[in-house]
Amino acid sequence: MIITMIVSIYICIILHELAHLLTAKLVKCNVEVFSIGFGKELISFKFKGTKYRFALLPLGGYNKLEHELDYCKTKTALPNLSYSKKLLVLLSGCFINIITGLVAYYFGIKLVNENLFYFGTISTILGITNLLPIPALDGSYPILFLLEKIIPKKYSLQLIRWLVGWGFIILTILNIACIPWLIMNWRKL
Repeated sequence: MIITMIVSIYICIILHELAHLLTAKLVKCNVEVFSIGFGKELISFKFKGTKYRFALLPLGGYNKLEHELDYCKTKTALPNLSYSKKLLVLLSGCFINIITGLVAYYFGIKLVNENLFYFGTISTILGITNLLPIPALDGSYPILFLLEKIIPKKYSLQLIRWLVGWGFIILTILNIACIPWLIMNWRKL
């Protein structure tokens, strides 16, 4: 059960980050780094301007988009895409998790396959949770990028960067705070 959960989360991370990568490339947004995991780099290679890397701590992943939250004039930078293209890039990971999760959940029930059922449940929950409008989660960006409509872009991007930074710190603290509970209750999961 615990192996199924770890493998399911890892697959969800890969699908999520691949969706961001592919939609960014589709809308002509440069992706500087595609990473599965954090911390020390285990393996990497460069292909068509993007560095692909796998890192030591497989607790998540990320795509570093060109000038992600920086003010610039580059057409292929995230801040200079249209609002709809930004949303497509930033929400695609959540959508792929929800879609693959619901499909796997459905087939897990139909085929009475416990592994598919667990993967479907985990993927759907991760996708929906990441849609929450908490800075640092993908669901915050539709709201945060609306700031550009009322505050000049140069200043709204600084504010977004500040909010996302604090959101990431708070989410990290909450995740670390959950570790003792997970250790004590992992057999019940």
